[in-house]
Amino acid sequence: MKIRILRKVILSLMVCAVLLTNVFAAVSYGDTTDSAGRLANMDIVVPSPLRTGDRVGIVAPARRADDRDRLRTIVLYLMRKGFRVVIADDIDFETELNLGGGSELIRADAFNALARNPDIKAIFCLRGGYASMHLLPYIDYRALRQNRPIFVGYSDITAMHAAIFQEAGLVTFHGPMLSSNFGQEESFDLLFDMLMNPKDGFPLENIDGTAFIAKNTGSAEGVIVGGNMTLISSLMGTKYELDLKDKILFIEDLQEAPYKLHRYLWQLKLAGKLDEVAAVVVGDILPLAGDNPDNYYFSIFEALKDVKAPILYNVRAGHDENPLTIPLGAEVRIEGNMITVTQSVVGTAVGMPWNF
Repeated sequence: MKIRILRKVILSLMVCAVLLTNVFAAVSYGDTTDSAGRLANMDIVVPSPLRTGDRVGIVAPARRADDRDRLRTIVLYLMRKGFRVVIADDIDFETELNLGGGSELIRADAFNALARNPDIKAIFCLRGGYASMHLLPYIDYRALRQNRPIFVGYSDITAMHAAIFQEAGLVTFHGPMLSSNFGQEESFDLLFDMLMNPKDGFPLENIDGTAFIAKNTGSAEGVIVGGNMTLISSLMGTKYELDLKDKILFIEDLQEAPYKLHRYLWQLKLAGKLDEVAAVVVGDILPLAGDNPDNYYFSIFEALKDVKAPILYNVRAGHDENPLTIPLGAEVRIEGNMITVTQSVVGTAVGMPWNF
């Protein structure tokens, strides 16, 4: 009898400890949770600037590191830049198509181990692929909110960008990946300049010097969100779908047939999302081999024909070589065919209320 009572007391104390830990974790950085367990009444926050000597992590949420020699070359590249490198656990783990066998839990645990470590100042994705969205329910958004690591990637990583912004209010970076873009130094120079040298504002410009083109002229201001069109569409109807009200929507994709791009945008249109946008920015739209790129842009602009807000294209961000980096979650301004980031994307909290 006494043993049963003692067990109940111990169990009750353990439950209280867990509840108090959650409360103190919320209070420790000024956030509360809503009825869905999300962080509520948050400001949008930015990471700290990256500095020489910082510890940085390499992850592979979408596809495993299947080339150890290349991985070693990448590690040496980051070390030569002055960083201490941590490779995520199980970076070479993959079941068939990343399905089954607890794959999403293994990859999420590897990511969370970096996110929960306050000494890790940046998390760089190795490559894109498939199945990053499987991680979304298991990501530790509170740790990301508290530690604010830099997070960089694109393509399938769009799912993580969207969820991290929706759930943690953290600015992330749609930029070059360590394996996919290895050797594209102009792109990495731009990325590291953005991450290591805080600026109150700066223009976004194509690395090759070509100008952005205005399909719809005008001016707009807002937070820029988005990424890969396939993933934006895949998140619709989930708790991680993008809130596009008064946002600047950035889109890009790789080798998706024109009718599919048209379908993705029509899905947003039917959901009322395109009625809410402040502007649309069209990044790299790379065609299938042998296809005419004009057909792809025709399908996009046909689907956007009712959008009265500014639309820019020829923005070299996405799957093409030497992509520019887009700071997702940051405030930007569009004037004519120019895009200007109007805040520092590394440093202190932006201070803009973010109510869920």
